[in-house]
Amino acid sequence: MTKDNMSMSVSTLLTLYPNSLTSSLDGQLILLEGFYSDNKGKLYSKFFYDEFIDQNKQNKITIQLTEDLKSKLKHSSYYNIQGYISKGQSLDNDSRLKVFFRATKILELKADIQKVTKVEYDIIRARFDREFPIIQDILLKKIEREEKPTLDIITGIQSTSHDDYMNQLYDIDYYNVRHHKCNLSSKTEIIEFLSSYNFADSDLLIILRGGGSGLEIFDEIELCKRAIGLPIPFITGIGHDEDKTLLQRVSDMGFSTPTAVGVFLQKIISSYKERLRLIAIKDLEMERFKKLVDSEKHLLETRIKTQKNYLRITWLVIALFIIIIGVFICNLIFKKS
Repeated sequence: MTKDNMSMSVSTLLTLYPNSLTSSLDGQLILLEGFYSDNKGKLYSKFFYDEFIDQNKQNKITIQLTEDLKSKLKHSSYYNIQGYISKGQSLDNDSRLKVFFRATKILELKADIQKVTKVEYDIIRARFDREFPIIQDILLKKIEREEKPTLDIITGIQSTSHDDYMNQLYDIDYYNVRHHKCNLSSKTEIIEFLSSYNFADSDLLIILRGGGSGLEIFDEIELCKRAIGLPIPFITGIGHDEDKTLLQRVSDMGFSTPTAVGVFLQKIISSYKERLRLIAIKDLEMERFKKLVDSEKHLLETRIKTQKNYLRITWLVIALFIIIIGVFICNLIFKKS
């Protein structure tokens, strides 16, 4: 490795680059290796701003790409890319000076590098050591007992995710919903909320985040560990169809959008209402059957009573007829004698 051609990982670069205005790396060509993540943003001042992620998934840097270079890259693939450091004029969420990696050349695609690291594999395996709750049953059983399931829903501070799921959940009154605003671009703030909030009376935690850039925060190992360690089930509605985040993979249910979460919650209420409708129909049918049975019973009792009366009259007529015959015979015998 020469001074003019340094090769390093993203984590090494961020470790070497100090939080200062100047560095010995300024102006030096660097060979950086990592996973490319397409943020699907727009061209801004001749560059696209995407993410370049370290192989261990613990560090990332914003990569500046021209339209031509971006067209040669594939989302989630591992590359060696040549470029240099470009500094921003503001601080990031962790109060560090923003630095960018401005790409100048794509040197190599490493197709054999797997994006699922051992650390991620261990997290996913740890998830299987946790009980798998059936979310539908948990919520539906409480609703059937005429209790409102308590949902704690986390959305971004300026997010529209609240409206996205609410537009689908038109029977929200069946739930006790507690909304929480949180900076979903900060791992520290999310973990702090999960660690400090009292979930004692909560039935379900829901994390909602729309699409766009910055979803890599949900691949943070520490965040995922904290989530699967919660005492309650949790589901996610994170807007990324192409590449599921690690948090989605370890959640009890992972939806691709906040809207899909709203549809899911509404389906539970619709299922409950449909069950009530079927029970009402069955009760109505039973009531009709009971009335029919009572009517048939009354009709039968009436017929039996009528037949008894008719039989009584018949026996009276026969008895009267026998008496008349007896009187007639007696008269004949009396006359002969």
